[in-house]
Amino acid sequence: MSYKADTSNGTIEKGFTYGLSQSLTIAIGYAPVAITFGILATQFGLTFWEAGLMSLFVYAGASQFIAIEMIHQGATPLMIGVTTLILNIRHFIMSLSVVPYFPERSLPWSLGLAQGLTDETFVLNTKVLKNVEGEENRRRVMLGINLGAYATWVSFTILGGIIGKWLPIQFSGFQFALLALFIILTTSSLSKKNYLTYILAAALAVFLKLLIPGKIYLIISVVVAAGIGAWWRGKKASESVGCDSQKSI
Repeated sequence: MSYKADTSNGTIEKGFTYGLSQSLTIAIGYAPVAITFGILATQFGLTFWEAGLMSLFVYAGASQFIAIEMIHQGATPLMIGVTTLILNIRHFIMSLSVVPYFPERSLPWSLGLAQGLTDETFVLNTKVLKNVEGEENRRRVMLGINLGAYATWVSFTILGGIIGKWLPIQFSGFQFALLALFIILTTSSLSKKNYLTYILAAALAVFLKLLIPGKIYLIISVVVAAGIGAWWRGKKASESVGCDSQKSI
């Protein structure tokens, strides 16, 4: 499926520069948050360039705030990685939603555009791309939007790290704010279809904590609950398809 533009309805044919200009709305919002992250990262023991590299390679927004707290608390890289994966699994669905705009996409382009996909760039891209004619133009526009947001996040993280290194800025109550952020991100993904999986994961975590030392019990409980949830939903979907087939016969 591809999207065709209709110039009679006010569609546009723009490229990278247009996308870059559109990213300004995201950049305005990213700048203060990235500065805050940079300051907090240095206060939690990272150097300003380590904070910058984290934004460069991870580029996960809220997950980065949670990650620096986990690093500060001594969490293992595996724990941090699994937590980040869980919080950002929604990007898989977002990527699938953007795919129809690029029916002739190549792997390098797909990887590059996927790296720049965030909640904010996803919303802006889906709004802008439907009015851009031609797949090549859409690639350039999306690249401009993504790169503008990406560059803002990384550069202002470094700036925040430098500020945090030289100025004694303190954020009181930040640990509580991180906990609240984690709860909000988790509950926002709840629905009638998956709430039992979350309950199962919580119950398993409480049970396994009594049996397994350390924090590996958290990973085990999440993996087991997710596996059971996926199996159950697949089974229900198969039964639904079977019932529909019988009705059609």
